[in-house]
Amino acid sequence: MDHPVELRIPVEPISLHAQRDLLDGPSQDATNASNSEERFSVLELPPVDEGFKAWLFCASACALETFIWGWNNSYGIFQEFYSTHTPFQSSSLVSISAIGTASLAIQYIEIIAVIAVCQRYPEKVKPTMWIALLICVTTLTISSFASQVWQLIVLQGIIFGLAAGVLYAPIIMWLSEWFVRRRGLAGGIIFGGAGVGGFVFPLAIGACLDNIGFRWTMRIWAVILGLSCSLALFGSNPRVPVQRLGTNRPKSLWPAGMTDSKALDKLATNIFQALGFFPVSIFISTYTSALTTVTLSPTVVLALFNASSVVCYILFGQICDSYPYATVILCSGLGSALGAFFLWGFATNLGLVFAFALVFGGLSGGFPGIWPAAATEIAGSRDEHTSLAFGAFGVAKGIAAIVGPIIAASLHDKNKYGLAKYGAYGFLKVEIFVGVMAITTVFCAIAVAFISRAKHRA
Repeated sequence: MDHPVELRIPVEPISLHAQRDLLDGPSQDATNASNSEERFSVLELPPVDEGFKAWLFCASACALETFIWGWNNSYGIFQEFYSTHTPFQSSSLVSISAIGTASLAIQYIEIIAVIAVCQRYPEKVKPTMWIALLICVTTLTISSFASQVWQLIVLQGIIFGLAAGVLYAPIIMWLSEWFVRRRGLAGGIIFGGAGVGGFVFPLAIGACLDNIGFRWTMRIWAVILGLSCSLALFGSNPRVPVQRLGTNRPKSLWPAGMTDSKALDKLATNIFQALGFFPVSIFISTYTSALTTVTLSPTVVLALFNASSVVCYILFGQICDSYPYATVILCSGLGSALGAFFLWGFATNLGLVFAFALVFGGLSGGFPGIWPAAATEIAGSRDEHTSLAFGAFGVAKGIAAIVGPIIAASLHDKNKYGLAKYGAYGFLKVEIFVGVMAITTVFCAIAVAFISRAKHRA
């Protein structure tokens, strides 16, 4: 009996001789037939790094990023609202922050598992994305009727986080199919969508919360999310058509080489960087509201914080396409440390808070722009492992998304909630913690550069 033949179509065009070598099966007739099919399929595939379909995918993926991760980046507005308005204002700050933290952490941590399953069952990916979108819309709509924080944690945090992660994760997998030489630039554009959403949504959501209240804000947002992501899904497709010619599909849940010392340093770098990033993204609105009574200021600060990351996402990605990404890590860590120690530390007026939001939000928020380069170095030419390496970075960041805010909340001294020359409103220890994590990222950058250089010499 003939064994099933799996058609493996490479990302970049290769010679016909190499195409024949990729076929796996003992039957000569089946091999010859598959050779003809493969030549046709390779010729029909849209080009990588260029062309309408590649950039349509990039734009559609950016739109999904905008509405999923831009929403996550806007949670600080909801946290401020929940802590000051009924029926949630009597709840602790830790429980309220758990809503956004749970959603973020789940989406990051589940990426690697979702990608592994998608690689195993590619024909089920697109239908699953539509189901996930339906769950997201339904969950947000139901959450508009919530009256207790635990209900928001379950709905907006856990269920929405799980569904949104499933909706978004295939984008990372398809990115490595559509882009090779410009993978860093394309990744930067896509990831920059989170900053765009993080700039626009706090302003829009803040206005809605003030004028129509929490419940109608959630219902309107659910409709907008459903319509916008539906349009984005039509343009979000794999470059390589789904093939069901065999059962020999990727089964690895963890990318090869990710447990090597040459890759563990990259995971450690992501953890330390994110440990310092998330406390700022969660508490910068709270700090601003303590500094001023102007209602709009916390919203504007959060919007600037997210918007500044857009430029760095794209800039970091483009730099990493041509230069060692360890240099970007070094600049990101050093600039973030200086911002935390000096700008935030001495921030006793809105001007310094705005400056800190721009500097830290850009240099620290745009850090994932180095992920395409780092993942490619780990995986080499195996695109399925590139996607899994992305997922591994997501796991690291997801863990930090849980741990970082918890550490920051425990370091926040409510007994010193007043203006001070340095470390105002009880945030002194939080600022030191954020700065130390950024300095640690600098040392990690040096280690990454040293190890990468040693690897290339070997």
